[in-house]
Amino acid sequence: MSVSKQRDALQLLQMIQAFPWYVEQYIEHKKAKKHSPSTLLGYLRDISFLFRWMMAEGLTSAGEMKDISLADLNGLKKETMESYILYLQESHLYERSALLTKPTRSSRKEYSDRTISRKISSLKSLFHYLSALAEDENGNPYLSRNVLAKIEMDNTELTPLARAHAIRAKILIDEEIYQFVEFIYHGYLSHCDTPKKQQYHMHNRERDTALVALILSGGFRVSEIVSLNLRDLALEKNQLRLVRKGRVEDAPFFSDWGKEYLIRYLQVRDKYNPTPHEEAVFLANAPGKPEGHRIEVRSVQKLVKKYASAFGIPDLSVHKLRHSFATQFLRLNPDPHQLQAQLGHSKIETTMQYAHVLEDALSKAVNRTT
Repeated sequence: MSVSKQRDALQLLQMIQAFPWYVEQYIEHKKAKKHSPSTLLGYLRDISFLFRWMMAEGLTSAGEMKDISLADLNGLKKETMESYILYLQESHLYERSALLTKPTRSSRKEYSDRTISRKISSLKSLFHYLSALAEDENGNPYLSRNVLAKIEMDNTELTPLARAHAIRAKILIDEEIYQFVEFIYHGYLSHCDTPKKQQYHMHNRERDTALVALILSGGFRVSEIVSLNLRDLALEKNQLRLVRKGRVEDAPFFSDWGKEYLIRYLQVRDKYNPTPHEEAVFLANAPGKPEGHRIEVRSVQKLVKKYASAFGIPDLSVHKLRHSFATQFLRLNPDPHQLQAQLGHSKIETTMQYAHVLEDALSKAVNRTT
């Protein structure tokens, strides 16, 4: 065995310890198929990206990758995986194993469509194994459903303009932003067909409207909003104290109209019956839990989908609210560097994808040259 293969084999043995037992079993299956240690390391890195994203987005209660359960994977939805692909498309991630404490010089990068396709292919291989090949002591597959089988990847490279065209059909533009927020507060009640649903909506409408308005008026990630504490609010400056990806502290702004909805919610926050020590800004109540607690990311994702479907844009998701803000920002402030700072992007290329969504501005620019 060559020195490089020996090194990869050793790193594989070290990395696998951070993963659940079923991933270790999957790697053993691949070893039997004569896959090289280098290839298996690639599988682990691709799997780790999904697992860490699931933890960041509240899609699992596990505090470590090793504790992510088969039930967590079984509960993933098609729209969730589509959000993950969008996350890969827009993000600058740190490609490092659980053993690395510092990113390498080449580890920060923006993923091409081909690279994203490869990462999804790795996940497809894992999910196929868990749902079709592996079985428990009763002969049943580890997963009862394979969500990755519903995800199709086009290996053709997309230009920024082509990708923007796909985004444009699934976001809010111009007045739709304000109409959607007002719909949550004033219009959704008519879609509640039972007194119980009406009561539930009236209890939560200030919170839900503030959540959506804050994302749409500042372009924040849902995980950033859910993690907010009261001490993180600087209302007099329209700023939030956030810890961005990569554990970078930041203080981005939000708009006056978003602040109006936030203040309206804060005035009724006590109806969630929080304890005196509860610092979370956005709260939720649950059966058997009379005291208000921090709302979960998954709950925000569900409520946005609920309102979006009733509003008539079923493809709208909480992640696409961030896209909506970015597009609107560039429409009104054509300086991508300002948007880059607001969104917390490490590279201007990521920010520029939103500029391509402005097809009408592009059209006018073309017409000026003819």
